[in-house]
Amino acid sequence: MTLPTLFPPALRRARFAILLACLTTPGFSHAGVQPLAKSAAAAQESADGADMRAREALASETNRYLEAGDYKGLEALYQRIRGPGQRTPSGIWKQAQFYNQLRGFGQWRTDAAYWDTVQGQAKAWQKQYPKSVPARLFEAYMLLKRAEANRGSGFYNTLTEQQRRDLSQGSAAAMRVLEATQALAAKAADPEWHRAMLNVFPYTNQFTQARYQEKIGAAIVRYPNYHEAYFTAAGFSMAHWSGAPDAVDQLAQDLNKAAGKEQAAMYARLYWYMDQSAYKGKIFEVSQADWPTMRASFEVLVAQYPDPWNLNAYAYFACLANDVGAMAPVLARLGQQIDLRAWGENGAATHARCAAATVADPQFDSKQAAARKVRLRRLLGETMQHAAAQRARKEYKEELDTLHKAEDLDRALGWVSMPVQYNLAVAFFTLKRYEETVSAISAGLVAQPAFPDAYWMRGRALEALGRKDEAREDFDKGARYLRKALPGAWAGLNPTQRANVADMQRKFLEYGFETPAFPEN
Repeated sequence: MTLPTLFPPALRRARFAILLACLTTPGFSHAGVQPLAKSAAAAQESADGADMRAREALASETNRYLEAGDYKGLEALYQRIRGPGQRTPSGIWKQAQFYNQLRGFGQWRTDAAYWDTVQGQAKAWQKQYPKSVPARLFEAYMLLKRAEANRGSGFYNTLTEQQRRDLSQGSAAAMRVLEATQALAAKAADPEWHRAMLNVFPYTNQFTQARYQEKIGAAIVRYPNYHEAYFTAAGFSMAHWSGAPDAVDQLAQDLNKAAGKEQAAMYARLYWYMDQSAYKGKIFEVSQADWPTMRASFEVLVAQYPDPWNLNAYAYFACLANDVGAMAPVLARLGQQIDLRAWGENGAATHARCAAATVADPQFDSKQAAARKVRLRRLLGETMQHAAAQRARKEYKEELDTLHKAEDLDRALGWVSMPVQYNLAVAFFTLKRYEETVSAISAGLVAQPAFPDAYWMRGRALEALGRKDEAREDFDKGARYLRKALPGAWAGLNPTQRANVADMQRKFLEYGFETPAFPEN
C-alpha cells in the first residue's frame, strides 16, 4: 500500500549548539600534535624529528615574547618566518604556527580587569608598531576570546541575555578590527586575515552559511595553500552550523582543484585535520571522504614533504581504509620512525593493529565501490533533511539548490526517485515555476506511479498554467489512488500527513472527485 512518502522535516539545529571551545581554541591538528600518555611518551622521544623540533621552538619563542610584552621580538620573529616559503619539514606554514600562539594567548576568565589588561597589551603593540598586521589580529582574537569566556561553554539556547549580549558585542568588536585591518593585511600579503575572518564571522549576527561560503571562496582565490584557514572553514561548515551535508567534502574538492602546486595535497590535509578534530577515527564511516582520492592526495603530499609526520598519517589513513596494499610500503619506508600521535586517539593500539595486517584484500576495489554507494545514500538522506530545514526557514532558493544536489546524487546512484522529484516540484511550485513543477512530477511518477500526492501537485501546477482539462485528469487519478490507500493507512498517518490529505481531498472534491472521510480521533 502506497502512503504519502515525504521526507520528514529535519529539526533545525541551532548554529550555536556546540561548545565554542571546540572550534575557537587552537586545537590539535596535523599543524600540531596530540599529547601522549606517559607510558607512550618515552617511546616517542626517539621519533621526534626536525619537524617537531621546529614547531616546538617556534611556539616557545613566540610565547616567550608574548609573556614578556616584547613586541620588537614578536615583529622580528614575524618578519623572519612569514610567507609561503617558510615551512616546517612537514610543510606547515611557520606563519600559521606563530598565529596559533597568538590565538591561544590568554586565559578563560570572566573578570573584566584581566581582559582589560590583555587588550592593553594589544594596544601597546599597535602603538609601538602602528602598521603591524599581527598586532591587530592579536587584538581581534583576544576580543573574540573575551566574548567566548564571558559567554561560557553551554549550548546557545541555555545562555542568559547578558551572555548572548557579550558574545554579540565581542564578535562585532572583533569584526570592526578585522575590517579596519583588511587593506593593511592585503598590502602585507598576510593570509591570516582570512583565517581570522573565517573564525570571527560565525559568531556575529550577520552569519549565514551562504555568506560564509562566499568568504571561503574569497580566501581560496587569494591564498589557496594556507591550510589553517580551511581547517577553520571546515569546522564552521558542518551541520551544527547549518552547513550543507556535503560542505566539508565540497571544500576539500574545491581546494584540490584550485590553482597552485600544492593543491593536489589539500584534500588529504583537510580530511586529516577533520579526522582529528571531528571524526575521531571514523572518517570513512561518518564523512564523505573518498579513500582513492585521499590516497592520491597523500601521494602528492609525501612526495612534496616526505617527513615522517606525513608518512605516519598516510599509513594511518590507509589502515582505516583497510588498504594494506598502500599501507605496507609506507610502514616499510618509515621503519622505526613511528610517531603514535599521528595514529589517532588510541595511537599505540591502532598502530599495533595496523602493523599486524600484512595481506592485501583482493576484493579491495569492489569494496571501495560499494562503500562509495553507501556514502552516496547517506549523503542523499542528509541532503533531503537539509533541504527540509531550509524550507522551514523559508530559504526557498537555497532549498532548490540543495534539491538539485539531491537530484545529482540520485543520478550517481543510478535512479530517479519520487521523494527527490516531489520535493523539487514543491520547491518549484513555491517559486511559481509551474512548468518545472510538472516536469519534476512527471519524472517521479515513472518511479512511483501510484503516489496520490504527485497527481495533486502536478494538477495544481497545470491548473495554475490554465491547463484545466489536464489538471482534472490528474485530480481524478490522485483521488482514485487516495481512495485505495486511505482505508488501511489513515490510522498510521501523523498530523502533518493528515493535514496534507485534507488539502488533497478539498481540491479533488472541488473537481467532483470524492474520497473517504475519517474522524480526527
